[in-house]
Amino acid sequence: MKLINTALIILLFIGTQNAISQGFGDGGTLSGNFQIDAQTYNADSVIGAPKVDEQILSNAYLNLIYRNSDIEIGFRYENYMNPLLGYDPRFQGQGIASRYIRYNTEMLDITAGDFYEQFGSGLIFRAYEERSLGFDNAVDGIRVKFRPTAGIELTGLLGKQRLFWDKGAGIVRGANLNIDLNELAEEILPDDLSVRLGGSLVSRFQTDRDPFLRLPENVLAYSGRLSVSSMSFMFDAEYSYKYNDPSSTNKLNYNPGQGLLLTGSIFGDGFGFSLNTHWVDNMDFRGDRTARSNELLINFIPPLTKQHGYALSAFYPYASQPNGEAGVQAEFTYKIPRKTFLGGKYGTTLDVNFSLVNSIDSTGIDKYTYDAPFLGIGDRTFFRDINFDIAHRWSENFKTNLNIVSLMYDKDVMENEGAPKYGKVNANIIILDMTYNTSETNAIRMELQHMTSSQDSAFFEPDNVNGDWFHALLEFTVAPNWFFTIYDQYNYGNEFEDKRIHYLNGSVAYLTGPTRIQVGFGRQRGGIICVGGVCRAVPASNGLFLSLTTSF
Repeated sequence: MKLINTALIILLFIGTQNAISQGFGDGGTLSGNFQIDAQTYNADSVIGAPKVDEQILSNAYLNLIYRNSDIEIGFRYENYMNPLLGYDPRFQGQGIASRYIRYNTEMLDITAGDFYEQFGSGLIFRAYEERSLGFDNAVDGIRVKFRPTAGIELTGLLGKQRLFWDKGAGIVRGANLNIDLNELAEEILPDDLSVRLGGSLVSRFQTDRDPFLRLPENVLAYSGRLSVSSMSFMFDAEYSYKYNDPSSTNKLNYNPGQGLLLTGSIFGDGFGFSLNTHWVDNMDFRGDRTARSNELLINFIPPLTKQHGYALSAFYPYASQPNGEAGVQAEFTYKIPRKTFLGGKYGTTLDVNFSLVNSIDSTGIDKYTYDAPFLGIGDRTFFRDINFDIAHRWSENFKTNLNIVSLMYDKDVMENEGAPKYGKVNANIIILDMTYNTSETNAIRMELQHMTSSQDSAFFEPDNVNGDWFHALLEFTVAPNWFFTIYDQYNYGNEFEDKRIHYLNGSVAYLTGPTRIQVGFGRQRGGIICVGGVCRAVPASNGLFLSLTTSF
């Protein structure tokens, strides 16, 4: 491994010197980006922020990519000295986390080293990085893409997944076929109709060393999909199947897995409507049958609930349940025309979103199997929310966004693996976001957010989460460089009076070209953050934080 890393770095160095000596126009191009997030930690017993011996923790990343003609060489250096709280401590250390060399032409695309890839919606395979979650399941191996003619692409891959600074135990192998009928047979389809087909195979090999059970060493999954779209509608369908794969996350269950995803939308002049639904059963698929949490995920279950951007509406995020969930999401957007009674001078945009996720219908047969009829829906509701958004510009200088959310969150499923402890949380949230431009370059933005919430079970242990919250944010922008922000979150309705705490936080950000630097100080409440239905816990903290990103 070290030999490969060294060879790639030498190649990158030679290419860079060549680029510099000949001029980037002749010798290729060198690009990259850099990011560092650092924070000091002060012990704060009021919010439960722990003492950190190092006092300062940081995560840093440097990507360098050299391109010359059909050749691309890249690597990523990562440094965790030590990792920020909330990130897995197994990231601790520094080194070359990713390196690859790629040869890419119109017909052939070959990558050796680390790469990311996705088949279809990801139901049976998705390798990606989400830095905010500390998630990276890059495959280290070989990937080949072959495009024999316009409209057809074949992909084959083989390798092992990243596990912090190591690799997973299983070998992952996959093949994918994409067919674009518009490019393949342009004269057959109408100009405004697009049709795409696809199919995928993925398997994992892992040696069986279990002394009591007979575990499958090769686990195969396959999927097929269809996508049809035009100027007024879009429809996607994908079905997936996974052979039995007893693992830690499904409690050594021998049932096969299945998944069906349907997505449809129509759009017209000033309106859009979408309806998404999926049903998944036993589709947790990993590069190691003993892996847990976010480790070595091979596949990805697309989220069905609205991805919130405001602090309190994102307070109770939904995490996808790959071992069994059935859900539906509907969204309607309409723009009331300008110069009407409701639209006003500039028009008004309305958006209504509803999502509902339930368990699937299943009945246990024995310790290792259960009966689950295809598309059967269970009685237990994991999550439900309805969202109303009204965006309106009152004048050239003043605009508002009103957001109303009502949700139900099964805290036992989301935070306690289904075991009874908390019950369900019901919350109602109202948010008013106002922006006023004081001049051509200066603007003031204010967020006022309020949440009422109640929980089924009695509170036996004090926590810093339950009850009603208020959130106020004030931001002053001096375009295009400066951003000043201050906010406070107040858990004034906590069941326990000594937990009714203010989380005051302020920051300054400076932006110039591709570089952004932000410095802030304050309290950060503990909780859960989710991106695309994948989540991680964030502990409470109190201190100074620095974030720097740039690209070149």
